[in-house]
Amino acid sequence: MLGIFFDPPMAIARVGRSKEPMPAYRWKLDENPARGVQTMIEPAPSLIETSVKGNGHHPFTLKVQTPMRVTFKDRHGKIKPVAPFFELWARLQDPDGTVVQVPVTRHFLEKRGTSLKHLQFTVEAANRKAESRTKLASCAAVARKVFAADHYKTHHLDAISPHTEGQVPLVREDAPLPLGKIRTFKENLENISCKTRLDQVRIRFIPGKGDSFGPPEAAKAPASPLPAGGFEPPMTEYGPIHKMSRKENRILSSDTPWSGYNFRTDNTPKWPTPMDSYDGARVGSGNGWGLIDDTCDLVLTAQMAVEGKAHVAQARAMAGPPDFAPDKRPMYSIQDELEDRDLPPATLDIDETPVEILDLFRRIFETASLINLDQRRSWALDGNAQLLSEPNENDPNWDSGITPHLGPKSMRESDAPYASLVPEYTPGQGDTIEPRSGANDRLPYTQVVQQVHARMCDSPILRAFLLRDPDRVRRIVRPPFAHVGELAKIPGVQKGPSVDFGANGPDDIEFRDPRVTIAQTYDMRMPPYMRHSMGVPLSVTRRQYDLLMKYLEKLEGEWKHSVQPQVETPAAEEKI
Repeated sequence: MLGIFFDPPMAIARVGRSKEPMPAYRWKLDENPARGVQTMIEPAPSLIETSVKGNGHHPFTLKVQTPMRVTFKDRHGKIKPVAPFFELWARLQDPDGTVVQVPVTRHFLEKRGTSLKHLQFTVEAANRKAESRTKLASCAAVARKVFAADHYKTHHLDAISPHTEGQVPLVREDAPLPLGKIRTFKENLENISCKTRLDQVRIRFIPGKGDSFGPPEAAKAPASPLPAGGFEPPMTEYGPIHKMSRKENRILSSDTPWSGYNFRTDNTPKWPTPMDSYDGARVGSGNGWGLIDDTCDLVLTAQMAVEGKAHVAQARAMAGPPDFAPDKRPMYSIQDELEDRDLPPATLDIDETPVEILDLFRRIFETASLINLDQRRSWALDGNAQLLSEPNENDPNWDSGITPHLGPKSMRESDAPYASLVPEYTPGQGDTIEPRSGANDRLPYTQVVQQVHARMCDSPILRAFLLRDPDRVRRIVRPPFAHVGELAKIPGVQKGPSVDFGANGPDDIEFRDPRVTIAQTYDMRMPPYMRHSMGVPLSVTRRQYDLLMKYLEKLEGEWKHSVQPQVETPAAEEKI
């Protein structure tokens, strides 16, 4: 036996108040010509929990069932949580050296002289959002459970704050923060013909409800009167009163550094970004109310010994909010990050439009159909002016000489060659930051971006668009950040690494350097005005970017070859 591992090694959980976990579903492509190309969802075989005693309590076993339809809320209107399973597998080596993977079951363990009670799980769940700002572990919430695989009880992940003498814990032991629960399952041997091994060791993480928790005084508070992304109310003029936490959830300590926290304190940079993502940040003095939620990160560890050798496996889960649009695929995902890191450089090995590129543009459309581009543009251009210390953000000429534009001229006529259809489709907008909405075009920029990207979901249209003006495509796609080894030693002084487009492309486009201020500003390059989790403008991954640029070069070569006149070569004279 070589070792053990979890499948999957990493999973996303999503909070929800329903007692019914979300069943599985698949994305599929609907190519009905009446509806156009779009992503749909369909039910998939799901693991359903069944109480062994029939009373709805532990222990539970599992069965496979495919729901008739996919619903994201239960009959009471409560959101179903996404609760991932983790399967335990073992790697074995055959006498001929072949490595195989087999599921870990009770029979598997007993055959090797051990048992389920000697298979130990350690689960650690933590919410460290407040700690990441205050830099104090006493403002974290941490839960830890240790149990054997045959302990089928539901284990509640009740978190408290670690602290030392003299520190006030944010989460007290007598009022823990519920971060969800976790459990294992008894084997199901009734349906041995099932393709899914129901006797395999599995563990399931069921996240919290999606509640907010705070100190007793965090009951109701005013919201900011400014639109999303705005700062600095002109005076103590507040927006509508909103409820911050349920009465039963006001259990946190009041006299901790997290209550009253302010990201502006000492005028020093604060981490993480965005710095103002706490309740109270945009109202009045900007002090926080001391609230946290029940999302968390989870580390799952399995330990066992076989024939005197210890084996350890680990997996991770991240519990976040419900998916805003579960039938829409994100343009940028964790999978893309992992592929960008682990897969070899992208290659072109087919004649038609590569599946990856067509799929990317379809995902871009799905993302664009959810974005309020009017708000994103206004937020981004306002942030550019603050970053570059421009006193008058509404001055159409404050970014004169910068291309693409960073101010009111962004995505307008002066932003050519980047801007093309948007100025034509929004003639009345002018060089402004705030959109000039009318009765029939409340979101003028948003409407245009959906129309433009919907066309790119069709392969022939996408191919024609890319071929029509390849150099414009090269300029309008925001370059990703350079690899660390490519960065200039002195940023802003030495030239950054240029993108190699081959013989035909421009030579003045560089990979971005996160240390350079201008690389932190937002413009209309694709994806326009979107924010990366690190607080910088979003781009496609390096692997996606390289593949797209290689495809552009390939299209140009095919086009030039097809339009060149074919010169007939005279046949050689026959020898007499």
